[in-house]
Amino acid sequence: MKFQYKPVYLLFVSVLLTSLLLTACQPAAAPAPTAQPAPVEVQPTDAPAAPAAPAATEAPTAEPVVELSPVRYGGQLYPEEYLLKGDPALFTDAGLQVEHTLFSSATEGNQALISGAVDINVASDSKTVALFSAMPDQVVIIGVVQRGDRYSTLVRPDSSYTSWYDLKGKQVGIRMGTGAEQVVRRYFEKVGDLKWEDFQWVNLKVEDSIAALTSGSIEAFTAWEPTPAIAEAQGAGKVMMSYGDIALTPVLLNTTVKYAESHRAEIVHFLAAHLAKAEMIKSDPKKSAELAAQAASAQGATVDPAAFEKIFTRVDFSLDLDETVIAALQDTANFLVSTGEIKEVPTLKWDASYLEEARKLVEGK
Repeated sequence: MKFQYKPVYLLFVSVLLTSLLLTACQPAAAPAPTAQPAPVEVQPTDAPAAPAAPAATEAPTAEPVVELSPVRYGGQLYPEEYLLKGDPALFTDAGLQVEHTLFSSATEGNQALISGAVDINVASDSKTVALFSAMPDQVVIIGVVQRGDRYSTLVRPDSSYTSWYDLKGKQVGIRMGTGAEQVVRRYFEKVGDLKWEDFQWVNLKVEDSIAALTSGSIEAFTAWEPTPAIAEAQGAGKVMMSYGDIALTPVLLNTTVKYAESHRAEIVHFLAAHLAKAEMIKSDPKKSAELAAQAASAQGATVDPAAFEKIFTRVDFSLDLDETVIAALQDTANFLVSTGEIKEVPTLKWDASYLEEARKLVEGK
């Protein structure tokens, strides 16, 4: 049996074939657009390039804070010692707490250092040599506080005495065992025809010398500054003789080797304070004298500031531990052996490195 295609059916097939052909002829659909990066703005070539960000660095390490121990200092009745008393900021500005004791002689100061009552002391050249004899290999010199024309022999203003020859057989005040005795003995040795036994010696504390002269119990006395300048300022005495050409007679700062090895920082700051003191005296002797006079008054000594100013302008207060100082010490040691004060010349030890470091500390401020 034959199939017969009806027109409707043929129309349907025709439409379907046409649709398929049209679909095949269409171009492929474009893929969905993808996200594009944002455009980069380009700087013009003549514009300066932006500076590169600095590389990260570690924060600088802070200098360690040095804790300084209090220093026990044995001073004497010297003009610059009164200044240290009168201006405590000299020590505190150096970062130090200082227990400052004033002794009437270096002998007392030496005893304090030997016993451990003080850490650092000040002593004349003769007493420094004596200290080395008492503590061989245990002491070190760390600086100088003064040198030069420090000793004088005074008589009353109305006196007719003009030389030691005039004083033969008279009562003369002196602090035995000090630099005052040393310079007088050296002078006698130099002239050759004066003997120690030609005079009646009265052993006096230096602070009692002016009163003894005024009262008439002595005819003259020999002492170190500031006593001569004070006597002149008070009108209680006049200088018969000075000894600047006899000996350098430096005054030195001493400590024990044990303390020096374990307290370097304290010593350096201590010397920095003394450097500031020396600079103050040099740059403003008048103000220094006023402060020293105030301190002396607080210690029970009435001093005209003019007396201190006179000393501050004629005495060398530099701290330099140089060859002239060492030579003077050796000379003093030889003299003390010749007089029987000590049996033999001790081995002297000094260390200038503390002072050098103190100078750098001061310059760095």
